[in-house]
Amino acid sequence: MAPFVSLSNRSLFFTVFAHGPIYPRVAGGVNAPQGAWPWMVSVHKLNNHICGGSLITNEWVLSAAHCFIGLGPYYLRVYMGMWTQALVQPEEIMRNVRAIYTHKSYDYNTDNNDIALLWLSSPVSVNLHIKQIKTSVPNITYIDDHFVCLCPENLPFPGILQEANVFVVDNVQCHEKLKNLRTYTRITDNMLCAGVPAGGVDTACGDSGGPLLTTDGCSQWVQSGITSSGYGCAQPNTPAVYTRVSQYQTWITDLIRIHPNQNLPQFVTLSFPCSSGSRSKIISHTDTAIHIYTSLTTY
Repeated sequence: MAPFVSLSNRSLFFTVFAHGPIYPRVAGGVNAPQGAWPWMVSVHKLNNHICGGSLITNEWVLSAAHCFIGLGPYYLRVYMGMWTQALVQPEEIMRNVRAIYTHKSYDYNTDNNDIALLWLSSPVSVNLHIKQIKTSVPNITYIDDHFVCLCPENLPFPGILQEANVFVVDNVQCHEKLKNLRTYTRITDNMLCAGVPAGGVDTACGDSGGPLLTTDGCSQWVQSGITSSGYGCAQPNTPAVYTRVSQYQTWITDLIRIHPNQNLPQFVTLSFPCSSGSRSKIISHTDTAIHIYTSLTTY
């Protein structure tokens, strides 16, 4: 049986996204333009990348709870505007972390409620390479989705962001595919699943805490998930598991609101398909990306 993998402690970035009509195979190796996903961040413990995250306001980063077990904020550095781990870019900025907030009901054994917020040491100015991502409202039904997830990986991927294809799977199908694995616990309503039926591509090979993003196919992007855990790495019929962000709108808003003079994140609903505009080119930010064309009914 494939072992359970908790996704952290990696060296390169790995990004996954999905959209539109169904493509039956993985297609990778295409470099993504710099700055394509300006809300993605790299969380470092001292000088080493440990997890991804997303900038949801000018002072708050959304990530996974399991990334920060046993860590104090003084160990952490958050980098924004980063395109590759190999070189320092002039667009990069760094912030220390004032505080780490993990969900009080986070279950280390099942990764239920695997969500965390990092309060940055000072506000971040938005520019071409650094922006905030909106988050999805509760009870959204995904019909035709883009997904993006920032993750590091020790596989010999290029240092520049790449693109490939993966598929989304609903929770019932996800349970059926994972239930016979030795370390499987359960898929809760707080989780999302995605992967490639034949294996070979999987966000579970990448970095915890990175965002799973959804688009209406035009210019509207929202964060739907947080990279959480996986069973093995890119195994056939073995989806990766993400935290479902829409379940935590109240938790996120209430936690940020208790701090003085804070901007709140935007929670939005997508229309499928969008009413105007053209479908965006699927590209992403930081080292390695996966391009996903997906439909819920195909996995």
